[in-house]
Amino acid sequence: MFASDPFLFSVLCVWLAVFGACVGSFLNVFLYRFPRRESLSYPPSHCPRCKAAIRWYDNVPVFGWIKLRGKCRSCKLPISIRYPCIEGFCGIVFCGIFVLLDVLFNFSVWPLLALTLFLSLSATVIFAVCCVMYLAFRKRIG
Repeated sequence: MFASDPFLFSVLCVWLAVFGACVGSFLNVFLYRFPRRESLSYPPSHCPRCKAAIRWYDNVPVFGWIKLRGKCRSCKLPISIRYPCIEGFCGIVFCGIFVLLDVLFNFSVWPLLALTLFLSLSATVIFAVCCVMYLAFRKRIG
């Protein structure tokens, strides 16, 4: 359905990629704060080392990390590559889900199936990163 209008198709792809990157950014917050039993909303985004607040324009998914060259603006210590990887992955996959569903189902079941796939992807990312973090922690302690 959307594939027949290239402009609308492109706009929706870009919008879903940006939305997916924002979801990935929230997943990063969840993955960092939840195991530490910190609030997901307060304090606002900050460097985990020096606790300096991250400015809104440095907090744009993927591009903020690239602009800062992977380092905190305040303390200059590195910020993990995990953050832009999860954001970029979610953005690409959200766009990919849209393209796949539009081509395969021509929008007939798109909204409900897309929502289900977006939520499943988010849960899978959380599970996979938690598993990797757990295995890395176990390897460090012995």
